[in-house]
Amino acid sequence: MKRILNLLLLLFLFVSSNSRAADKVSIIYQNDLHGWLFPASNRAGIRDTADVISGLFRSEPNSFYAVSGDLFKGPDLPDSMKGSAELAIWNRFREQIEARGYGNRILISTGNHEFDYGVLDPNAFHGGILCANLLTADGKPFYIPYRVIKTPGGLRIGFLGLLLIENGHVLKVVEKRSLHIIPMLEAIKRFVPEMGPLDLTVLMIHDYLGNIEKLTEQIPSDLGIDMIFSGHDHALLRKPLLENGLPVFQAGAMNEYYGKVDLLVENGAIVSIHNAIEQLTPSPLEHEAMKVKEVSDARKKGKVALLKRSLTGVCLRNQESNLGDFAADAFRWETGADVAMTNGGSLRMDFRLYNHEPMELREGDFINLMPFDDHIVIGKVTGAQLLQILELNAVQFINQISGVTCKADLKRPKGRRIIAAEVGGKPVLPERTYTLAHNSYCARPENMERYLHLAPGSVSWEKTEHITHKVLADYARHLKVIDYPEEGAGRMQFVQ
Repeated sequence: MKRILNLLLLLFLFVSSNSRAADKVSIIYQNDLHGWLFPASNRAGIRDTADVISGLFRSEPNSFYAVSGDLFKGPDLPDSMKGSAELAIWNRFREQIEARGYGNRILISTGNHEFDYGVLDPNAFHGGILCANLLTADGKPFYIPYRVIKTPGGLRIGFLGLLLIENGHVLKVVEKRSLHIIPMLEAIKRFVPEMGPLDLTVLMIHDYLGNIEKLTEQIPSDLGIDMIFSGHDHALLRKPLLENGLPVFQAGAMNEYYGKVDLLVENGAIVSIHNAIEQLTPSPLEHEAMKVKEVSDARKKGKVALLKRSLTGVCLRNQESNLGDFAADAFRWETGADVAMTNGGSLRMDFRLYNHEPMELREGDFINLMPFDDHIVIGKVTGAQLLQILELNAVQFINQISGVTCKADLKRPKGRRIIAAEVGGKPVLPERTYTLAHNSYCARPENMERYLHLAPGSVSWEKTEHITHKVLADYARHLKVIDYPEEGAGRMQFVQ
């Protein structure tokens, strides 16, 4: 009897030691900060982020802060400061959090813009930067592929970084350093098992959401991937996408928002998820102080226009925005083209008012809005080609438009979804020729199909001397007061 009681006691101890109540895990996440790390009268800075995450770290032992790529390529800065300024701010930020004892809870992975100024040394980012699919010539990871963190609460949580594989500039830059990028799936299969048994396995992926969806279809379920933090599309996902059983999170861009996901993890599985998107705004004190600073700064540059209502669109790539209306109108105003368009991805900064107070815009603001030095090009398209652009734009919204209005019915068959379209108040005629202004990046042969839904070479483009951000500034100067409807002008409408 004594032996039986001992066996029962051992069995009880074994079961007790191998089962645990659900643990709470909290992760604050961002992506595509693009250098907007300093405060202004209408936006928060990374110091505000530090306060938010420090509060979380103090209260929750199983908590993290994760940034999924593109820290670089932001405000207009002297060439000598581009990249180095963002990196310096990030490193000071991490040092400040590290001094509070929480440095190992901060994670950042690579984006394509981390390679805008060459290949950074692996030690450039204090605490490292995650990228599992950038390898040296002998097949070793160039950056840290993953990080496994054992939390004060006793959990083992792994984060693995992945970089998109088809960006031409990145490929060219890494090849110069005798580096190469391998497919994400190959890196996942290689490095996830290296992390060992985990309570939570997280991928940090910088790539188009469509590519991430395809990747989730290929990831073996026995690898135990639990969730994906993403970047690159600047999507504001108030509800995470659910792709083949994996939740995919993304929190806008330009340090305007952050996401916070609270999880309950039990025996290595997520049993509940709660996600929230929060807007980062300056405190009233910071707002007043920065207003004074900006007035001082403005004395060094001429005023261009007064903004009466917020111009936003950075996180609205998949729908019409008043920022997009403004930019497309500027192209048409400058060129006199029948129709003007620009892709939503070319718009890199919102002009957001604080408490609806009018805001002065300066020349440099428009460089920040379109920082790529693209030229405007003009092409001749038939009405049939224009209708093709509009139809596919209705299905997968890419282009902000000016000079044309249309109505679409997505329930109709392909090729017949545009039920009405007008240019200059007159119906679009398939056989007629129209002039179309666009930015030179989208008009490149290799980009025509993606951005204009037309075959390369199907349009002959004439390059103008007009640089996009200068055109925007000139148009703003012409308007003097910018006052666009915040919901957009409804140039593309849909039948319900």
